[in-house]
Amino acid sequence: MEVNVDSCLEPVAKNIQTKCEEKVNEPEIVEYQSELIAGEIQLKSEEKVNEIEPVKKEYQSDSLAEKTQIQSKEKDSEVRPEKKVEQTESVAKEDPFAYLDRDDFTSEKYKIEIRNLPKHYGIAEFKKLINIKLELNCSKVKTPNRNGKWLYMCFRSEEDKNTALGILNGYNWKNTKLDASNAKAVPDPLVKKRNEQFDECPDVKKVKLDNAGAEQQMISAVTPLYNISYPEQLIQKTNSIKNVLMDYSRRLKRIKGGQNILDWLKKQQDVNNGLPCELLEIRSLKDNPEKCIGYRNKCEFTIGMDVENKEPVVGFRVGAYNQGKTSVAPIDNISNVPQRMKDVVKCFQDLVRASKFPVFDPENYTGHWRQLTVRLSLKTEQLMLICVVHTENMEDSALNSLKQLILNYFTEGAGANCKVDSLYFQKAKKRAAGEGNSFPLELLHGQGYIVEEVKGLKLRISPESFFQINTAASEILFDAAKDLASINSQTTVLDVCCGSGTIGLSIAKDCAQVIGVEIQEEAVNMAKLNATENCITNAIFFAGKAEEVMNRREFQNPENANDVVAIVDPPRAGLHNKAILLLRRMTHLKRLVYMSCNPKGAMQNFLSLSMAESKTKQGAPFVPVKAVPVDMFPQTPHCELIVYFERL
Repeated sequence: MEVNVDSCLEPVAKNIQTKCEEKVNEPEIVEYQSELIAGEIQLKSEEKVNEIEPVKKEYQSDSLAEKTQIQSKEKDSEVRPEKKVEQTESVAKEDPFAYLDRDDFTSEKYKIEIRNLPKHYGIAEFKKLINIKLELNCSKVKTPNRNGKWLYMCFRSEEDKNTALGILNGYNWKNTKLDASNAKAVPDPLVKKRNEQFDECPDVKKVKLDNAGAEQQMISAVTPLYNISYPEQLIQKTNSIKNVLMDYSRRLKRIKGGQNILDWLKKQQDVNNGLPCELLEIRSLKDNPEKCIGYRNKCEFTIGMDVENKEPVVGFRVGAYNQGKTSVAPIDNISNVPQRMKDVVKCFQDLVRASKFPVFDPENYTGHWRQLTVRLSLKTEQLMLICVVHTENMEDSALNSLKQLILNYFTEGAGANCKVDSLYFQKAKKRAAGEGNSFPLELLHGQGYIVEEVKGLKLRISPESFFQINTAASEILFDAAKDLASINSQTTVLDVCCGSGTIGLSIAKDCAQVIGVEIQEEAVNMAKLNATENCITNAIFFAGKAEEVMNRREFQNPENANDVVAIVDPPRAGLHNKAILLLRRMTHLKRLVYMSCNPKGAMQNFLSLSMAESKTKQGAPFVPVKAVPVDMFPQTPHCELIVYFERL
């Protein structure tokens, strides 16, 4: 049966509109923001190294939301004055530095400012100076901007701070005398935002945002294109990619790239309507519209309080902390979350509400329930849950009691109906100096992974594995990359940033050999296991930094050196510049396919590949020949871009 994606989304829009219209006698102000925490709503196709990392994205407000706001304003004029008083609250200025008086640790308490830095220095050099040579107990280095004229250093005690001040003030580094002094703490961004709103209208009472308005606000940020037809979404995304390619051309012209580069660029623009390369038609799931909704196989849900009743909710944040918002809205009407995931979240929410443990409060750093990560295979239907709990000041007996509560709920209680295949528990608290970005995962129940099926392969997905957020669209993505690379039985594929080997293994049967590199050792072990379980013998994987591992003989002198292509699929920030320079120096490498979930963020990599040969950039430049957008994220403005490069 053919399903139209627009008709699938229409009930969602009507449902939200109806909920807003039911508040006839309640005025509301729907505040729209352009940025939300990316870690809760989008692609840690996002940070592949850890995937627990927040990232900001820009969104646009939609026409339905604007219509709702207009309707709300019209209804406000009909509300009796005394009714309005009942729905407002007094607003008073708060102390944005009150957090410094709390018992919990913050690096802002012990911070110094370093000025008069050398004209040319690297942040890695500075960290080596203070941590290795001077042996200062610095917990964090903050830089306002790259190679700025000053930076901040944070410590864990007054003693460590004073020791650093005594050593660094007047210290001679690179023929420059450093200036070190005490630094002022920054205000709490949540309180600061509230005070700014107070300053704008000090004599006006603040009108409360109700749950329906908060939910609409969240939906408009998570899926800003949900009420736009899918063909129109694809047009918008194609135009966005065109703008990226045009920007590449403009920036390449400004770089001293040599006459050969400029001549090539002019010729390309003449035959490609002003673009630097041929832009192929966007690839998508438009022929399977039912797969354009409920497609996410992973979501990180925040546990917080709703706006209106201050009741625990498991969902997405209404706004960012630095926008003065900490409330959470339910996900019932989010179009890209599958129904089974919504049912699991609702079931977990029942557990949170029934328990004696409070929800985590990001403003005061109290409470316990913090986050629920859900991974779901839409093909095998296997389910993984990761319960993240704030354990600061939590006694061992209470911690063990909470673990047992979660375990019993999903194995014997109401949660057993969720049929969880893999249940994890993870602590979350403020990190001490030297601790990593995340805390160890503890398996409470089931196997340590779920199985996903892609291109006929069965792949193990662990809690921290990177995997494309849209399984069905990932097959389109891999096919597009293989087609651009012109892979055949004699081709050696260098799979750079290979993750758990998904891309390389999916094309292994069509090439001579796959050689992968990934910084995460756990992901490499999973890649090797996936190769073994799928009887693939022509793929090898190495753990480590790409810029270091690619110096190995396997990369520099592969068996099939006459036909080598690199497929690069880096994290959102792009590939390290040292790795780009190393790829350029590989004389046997003639073709390169670059896959980016953040095309604007990959721009510097594109330019570094294409700059004219020099002392620092050895090897003939790579220039774009073809590009193809792939829509991995329907209902959102995000779009994957694959660019095929060849040597000039």
